[in-house]
Amino acid sequence: MLWIINNNIEFRPEKNRLASVTNPELSVILTTPASRCLTLLLEAAPEVVPQQDFFKKVWEDDGMLVPANTLYQNISIVRRGLRTVGETEGTLIATVPRKGFQIESNIKVEQVEEIAGTEAPQNNSDDVEVAGDNALLDVTPPPAAETSDSIRNSKRARNQRVLLMVLSFIVGALIFQYPWYLKNEKNFFDNYRLYETVNGCQFFSRSDDIDGNDSFQKYKNAVMKTGVDCKKYPWIYFSSSSTAPALSALLCHRPYERKSDSGCITLYFRGLNDD
Repeated sequence: MLWIINNNIEFRPEKNRLASVTNPELSVILTTPASRCLTLLLEAAPEVVPQQDFFKKVWEDDGMLVPANTLYQNISIVRRGLRTVGETEGTLIATVPRKGFQIESNIKVEQVEEIAGTEAPQNNSDDVEVAGDNALLDVTPPPAAETSDSIRNSKRARNQRVLLMVLSFIVGALIFQYPWYLKNEKNFFDNYRLYETVNGCQFFSRSDDIDGNDSFQKYKNAVMKTGVDCKKYPWIYFSSSSTAPALSALLCHRPYERKSDSGCITLYFRGLNDD
């Protein structure tokens, strides 16, 4: 089962994968919670999905209780993924204040059921094919024990060949996919921009995560008041938005990268956006 969004984005929930319809090499792998959030939105489109539905179906059914900020962060992940593969800055997911989220009403959503190909029947190599009515008359049958051993050896050799073929296919697929994976995998903060540098601290965020310069100054001042060591943690990323009930900031010793330890810590400010 897959979803087609706005005729140019393909979403496969079972693989947590978003991909461009016209450029399949352009793809994004969502986190599992983010993938579940997107599935709920698509199933309800264009209706509003209440926040409590997200908490229950994405986390509580698996025995987890999470704060509201976790929901906002996963919705933000979905939005960035849709913009990336859709190659657009348009809004696909709308926030409905004090209610929840919804797919924009002008966005076309289509669910497509894939039909798996039917495999051709295979001959059983253990079956004996007789060429004619008298084909066995000129054949002296081997002893029973020898025939049994021959069949077992034949099966063993066949199984070994099948296993070798499967392993060769898997290794070949991994070798083929690995360079593509390295090329297409993007760091989470690649599309963030530098807003300001203060005492060596570099503050990064997306433009739609900060509602005007006043919010940015408030976020920056909150971090600086903690006495952060800008020599130790010079890269600072605001990962939450101005609509979230709290501020989440990631402070890193080195620029954030998926493939290496950037030495990051997290600061969490509750009630900062209630002013």
